Amino acid sequence: MSIDLQGSQRPSVAAVMLILCSLVLATFAGSSAAEAASRRPGHVYLYRGILNVFSLGMDQIAYKLQAAGVATSVSNHTMWSGEADAMIARYKSGNREPIILMGHSAGADATISVARKLAQANVPVALIVNFDPVSPDAVPSNVKQIVNYYVPAGWGRAVSADPRFKGKLANVNESSTTNHFAIDKDDTLQRQAIARVLAVTGGGIRRKPAAPKGAQISAAPQ
Repeated sequence: MSIDLQGSQRPSVAAVMLILCSLVLATFAGSSAAEAASRRPGHVYLYRGILNVFSLGMDQIAYKLQAAGVATSVSNHTMWSGEADAMIARYKSGNREPIILMGHSAGADATISVARKLAQANVPVALIVNFDPVSPDAVPSNVKQIVNYYVPAGWGRAVSADPRFKGKLANVNESSTTNHFAIDKDDTLQRQAIARVLAVTGGGIRRKPAAPKGAQISAAPQ
């Protein structure tokens, strides 16, 4: 059966457009709500070492964290200062989600440099997880927790803290299990790092992003 509407019975173009816009907005709102519900609070900033070729474990960890609903970004260690400025600006604008830092080699040094700059602006750091820093500064008092996996037989160094530091600091000697170039890609250490992040960020629903090249995927720990 067909219906032929005549004259004033036909809906106007404006009415049709209004209906279509309403449907689009409803769809967008629904997807935005689902996205918000799936994301854990907090952001993990990961830093690679020299040349971006020896620290691909940072990309692997970032992918696994994204799959668990955690927002991440991966940068070269030379970008730390500008990123610290952006973190300060977001915090001052009212964003109080946990700041988590992670790095390998010179990227691990960068995490502490970021934390020290944030300390000057009274911005807290919820967690740092480092893989074999080579020349780290002292951990500032605004850091609540830092775990440092290192290989002292090579370039790796243990970290120390400022006198006013009241958080938790753990130096974990991994010289019997790995080396400087492999420590960030060690699956066991990656799992431990991810578990520490998830303990800070709390509950959420997993999402599955596209895997980066070279990432070896395993399920994130509960």
